Amino acid sequence: MMDEVRKAILRKINSFRDRSTTKIYSEEIEQDFQEPCFYVRELRSNQEKELGGRYKRGHFYNIHYFPNPNSETKNSDLRKMAETLYDQMEYIEVSGRPLMGLDMNHRIVDGVLHFFVKYPIFVYKETDFIPTMENLEHEGGLKDG
Repeated sequence: MMDEVRKAILRKINSFRDRSTTKIYSEEIEQDFQEPCFYVRELRSNQEKELGGRYKRGHFYNIHYFPNPNSETKNSDLRKMAETLYDQMEYIEVSGRPLMGLDMNHRIVDGVLHFFVKYPIFVYKETDFIPTMENLEHEGGLKDG
């Protein structure tokens, strides 16, 4: 499931990026990477037990955006991309179902946009079957007093 979330994020970015100039890195960012580009990094995941065999997982991502270094409007480009990511990353599609991005926020640090988003997923795990008691026989009656 974790890899499906990452692939859905990449598909979403691919749907709005300028394919002629903007590359996407998702595994490791290369030493001589080309800007402008995106780098998608999973920060962490967590899992909380719910009722029965249900679990709630949270997948936390940092989408880096490196603008064109030769642009004279670098800061403006970063703010515009932040707006685009807030709009575009609100929903991604995982296994044919929409998944809502939560806790979205961003920072611009050293000329790089860091956009943070969390995608929660409910997971169901089959539990071992524990047989219940079949029959209980009870004998008794009222006592005369």
